[in-house]
Order: sequence, then structure tokens, then C-alpha cells
Amino acid sequence: MRYTSGMYVGIDIGSISAKIAVADRGGLLQYADYRYHRGDPAGCLAALLARARENGHHTLAALCTTGSGRTYAGSLTGADMVRNEITATWRAAIQVMPGARTVIEIGGQDSKLIVLENGEIRDFRLNSVCAAGTGSFIEQQSARLGLSPARLSDRALGAVRSARFTGRCTVFVETEMINLQQRGFGLEAIAAGLFDAVAENYLNDLSPGMKIEPPVLFCGGVSQVGAVRLAFSRRLGMEITVPPSNTVMAALGAALLALDQHPPGTGGPARELPAAITGPVLPVPDSCARTDCLECGACLMKKPSR
Repeated sequence: MRYTSGMYVGIDIGSISAKIAVADRGGLLQYADYRYHRGDPAGCLAALLARARENGHHTLAALCTTGSGRTYAGSLTGADMVRNEITATWRAAIQVMPGARTVIEIGGQDSKLIVLENGEIRDFRLNSVCAAGTGSFIEQQSARLGLSPARLSDRALGAVRSARFTGRCTVFVETEMINLQQRGFGLEAIAAGLFDAVAENYLNDLSPGMKIEPPVLFCGGVSQVGAVRLAFSRRLGMEITVPPSNTVMAALGAALLALDQHPPGTGGPARELPAAITGPVLPVPDSCARTDCLECGACLMKKPSR
């Protein structure tokens, strides 16, 4: 069914966070929210929807879900569309930065590299199993040093020199950190080295065989960290642009995809933004052994193996 009025809503359920974006009929972002779901994406999604209603967004014309939990979220909300996060991120990128050639996206546990040509996806790549170039790596190392990621970034930006981390795996970083301290490197230099390692690990994992060209758009939660932006800019030798909607790009893209599919004036009334999660929960596939993808909701109902 297609609708003529109301806003266009995009929901992005990722590995550690959930986001919502509301766009008007002209495709302009009117509202966004981002929060960690802490293992309860359904409860977090309900909270996101409640907050959107509190901010005056009661009706919708169409709703699209994306992210690793897109199918699960779509079943809970009765979404009109379900789209993958590569497509959603691309759609937002060409809206907020026409002419972009490269999109770097880094989230809590995954990352993406998308190469564009004439506004279309020419190639893309997702990170491997290793999380060394993601937000979880930054949070782990910040906690080890007793600082928040933002404070650690500030210390890195004040560094005169940068320590060199040779290992990619987070398991060995703490040992290297101790060795660097014993060699006389201060907190600022170690912090700078950690953020350089994020950029290096990302590029080593995703960029081989990919041509990174400017303009470069950087999005995802990690794009909030100034020291990571600087590390990428130095390594690539080009300017890195972080748009205002950087933390909700996939959610915004999902809203825009909903707008593309259900443009204004195509018939039917708007409907209420869901007040609670009432959709059916998808059954657990007997053949699935994963415990972390959220794709069908099965991971939320399984106890992890010991």
C-alpha cells in the first residue's frame, strides 16, 4: 500500500546500536536518534519510536529497516521495505554529498568501504571477522587507559609524535602498549598510535584492490572521533568529510529509500508511527548456529554456547 502524507522513517539496527531517522517529503532529515541497544534491540527500538512520537513525529508514509538486524526489526515494526546497509548508506551518501567517490563507514563491530562512480556503487567491501579497525577496538583500548574515546582522541590530537603499533590483533595491543610505555612513549603518543592503527587496520583489511578517490565521506559512530579522521586524512593524503548526519547515515538512507519507493501523491492515507513493538517474531531456524547476527531474531532467543 502507498501513502500520500506523513514522514518517511528509516530504522538501522546494528550489532551494538540502533538508529532512527525521519525525513520529510523533500528528503530532508527532520529528526534522528541514536543509542546503544545493549543486547535488547527490540526494547531499544520501542524507546526510539516512543521518543520520535514525543518529538512530534506521529505519522508515517512508509518505513524501511536496514542494518544487520533489518529483517528482525522489519518483522517487529511491519516495515514496508527491508534493505541492506550498503544500499542504505549509498542512498544517504549521494543525498548529503553529491559527487562523493568514496564512503568510509566504521561502526561498533563492522566497517564498510564503498566506491562510487557517477553516483552509483562501483564496488564495496565489508570488514573481515577481525574487529581491530572498528569502534569496539577504540572502546577497549580507551578503557585500558582509563579514558573515554573522546578524551583519548583529545590526547592523541595533542601528540608531538605517534607510537607505532605493529600488531593488528586487539589481543596483543595491551602487551605492545606496556612495551611502548617502558620505552618512554607518553600517553599522547600511545593514543595517537592507537588511532593510527585503526586507520591502518581498516585500510589493510578493506582497501586492497579498491581505488580510494576524493571526495571521501566518512560516517558511522567512529567518524565522531577526531583523531581517527586525522589519521585517515594523513594516510590517504586527502581531505575527509564528515556530514552532519554521520552517525545515522544508514537510517537516513533507509528513510530515503522508503521515499523513493512510496513518493508523495501516490495514493492512500498516512498511518500512525508504531506505539509499541507488536509484530511477529520470526521463528528460530534449526540449521542456524550463529549467535551474533540479529538477522532473523534467532540470536536474541539463543543462549551462547560455552
